[in-house]
Amino acid sequence: MTEDNNNHIWTVILNPVSGNGLAKANLPKIEAMLQSKAFKYNIYYTEAAGLSIVKIKEIIESGCNHLIVLGGDGTLNEVANAIMLQTLYEPHQVKVGVIPIGTGNDWVKTAQIPNNICEAINIIAAGNCKLQDVGCATYHDNGTIHKRFFINTAGSGLDSVVIEKANKKKGHNNKRKSNKLLYILTLLSAFWKYKPIDANIETDSGEKLSGKVLNFSIGIGRYNGGGMLPFPTAEPNDGYFEALFISNMPKIKMIFSFPKLFKGNLSTVKEVQYLHCKSLTLSASTPIFSETDGEVIGYTPITFDTISSAFCYYCGKQ
Repeated sequence: MTEDNNNHIWTVILNPVSGNGLAKANLPKIEAMLQSKAFKYNIYYTEAAGLSIVKIKEIIESGCNHLIVLGGDGTLNEVANAIMLQTLYEPHQVKVGVIPIGTGNDWVKTAQIPNNICEAINIIAAGNCKLQDVGCATYHDNGTIHKRFFINTAGSGLDSVVIEKANKKKGHNNKRKSNKLLYILTLLSAFWKYKPIDANIETDSGEKLSGKVLNFSIGIGRYNGGGMLPFPTAEPNDGYFEALFISNMPKIKMIFSFPKLFKGNLSTVKEVQYLHCKSLTLSASTPIFSETDGEVIGYTPITFDTISSAFCYYCGKQ
């Protein structure tokens, strides 16, 4: 679907620390480009995690259903959560343009949105929209049940441990490290200390997997970890997840299998199993925490559900 974007007042969602400050530094250039294409807009600077979701929800419920995200995967996740929580529009009626500037830009790889600022703005200006699925994680935290939405990937086990450690390292003498390098270094460090936990998966179709889980992850998009390709066959708009279960394996084998994550052929490893499902429940003998789009959430048992065609974004003609 295509629309005339000059008839709307947009809100630019700007994370001032995205890309180690690149988002804010590039704002004058971005504003000049938007103005040259007759965009009418306001700017919202994101705040602390959680507060921004509430504020963006309020912006949408005030009548603004055209957003431009200037940031990385974390900022985009906050916007997606606000869209799913607001009550004024159907989720797919809120249209999102993305200018990717962040330490993590994995979602855009599947969406085929270029990192070039000018090209990304041209895509938004062209007005071509596409729908994709949204994931919903229902989890436990401090004895209460919560929900967190995601549009790219989620995970538990080693995946969530690495994300937690990498998030803590961001901004602490790591400004020169790319998200990909930071993830790899954190993964190698965490792997030696991680102890696999007995876990179980059951899908909506009755498929079951169990064993000591080294890593569990679930994909709507294909990429995570700064360019890894764990879900090479994932289709973001087919109503299904690709679920990846990696059982315990010798550490030396894990190291030699690691390059397969970037090549998209992890399925050749014996300890790796894939499932294709609309929903699944992950439980564990000892509660393990999870992450969604790189944001750490609560603990198992966790149920993951797909919500078909709920996220609308601007894309090139495909």
